[in-house]
Amino acid sequence: MKKTYLLIIGLLISGMLFGQQLNINSLYNLNKYEINPAVAGSEEGLPLAFSYRKSWVGIKGSPSMQMLSGHMEIVDRMGIGVRMFNSTQGPLRRTGMEATYAYHIPFSGSDSRLSFGLSGFIYQYYLNKQELNVEDPGDLALQGAEHKVVPDAAFGVYYYGPNYFAGLSVYQLFQGRIRFDANDIADNQRIRHYFLNLGYNFEISQDFELESSVLFKYLESSVFQADINIYGTFKKMVSLGLSYRSGNAMVIQLGYKNESINIGYAYDLSLSDIKTVNSGSHEIMFIYRFSNFLIKPIIEEE
Repeated sequence: MKKTYLLIIGLLISGMLFGQQLNINSLYNLNKYEINPAVAGSEEGLPLAFSYRKSWVGIKGSPSMQMLSGHMEIVDRMGIGVRMFNSTQGPLRRTGMEATYAYHIPFSGSDSRLSFGLSGFIYQYYLNKQELNVEDPGDLALQGAEHKVVPDAAFGVYYYGPNYFAGLSVYQLFQGRIRFDANDIADNQRIRHYFLNLGYNFEISQDFELESSVLFKYLESSVFQADINIYGTFKKMVSLGLSYRSGNAMVIQLGYKNESINIGYAYDLSLSDIKTVNSGSHEIMFIYRFSNFLIKPIIEEE
């Protein structure tokens, strides 16, 4: 019984060994800092973003995630960012924080920049063993809860201009292990995730813009996935998008924005076998853009 319980834990942590250990939101195109630390400080002002995602609605204990992030340029060429997140999947919960530093290099004679970003992470894994459905709830090995803290890091490169971007990032650099109770069974190693994100914004007319982008995701466990995205915006205010995630889902996006706020909603329609037992995934994101009055003007005056 104890080995069965530990095997269940191991499968939850490793994402069934073949899945992604990092949850990627469908609305990452609205907040690219989520998938690349080098984005920190690449935008005007301070975009403070909150997102909530509920995956596979209709399945008990299905994953959910909340995230709060912000980044800004503090002085010329230097950006910082902070992200906090909380995700749950059945009895397993993961919380954490990311702190980022990025350096931006402008190219003379153009509006293009190349940035490099490095993030440090602290993850806390929390397992509520009492929520496991087991044959012997009175087993002492299944009482209470367990906490594990794991540090990690990420690195990214980002090339961008007014209408285009290209970014490459790698997460879980340390490939730390998460051990619950017994190392011989629940000894699960985090694996590196690589993200390549490319996009271009076409100005179709004075009132309509169309952004096309792709995101390639590769895991060192030989898992590969690609997102193909089309996102249209009317009068720089109302948006409609469509994405295809290879072998996984179709995503419909709706959005509204003005100078200060950006609101997005995404609905994922599953294409894999899991579509028979759930009604899709829902995600919302709210971004409020502050001006850079907190740090940058004070430093410049000195």
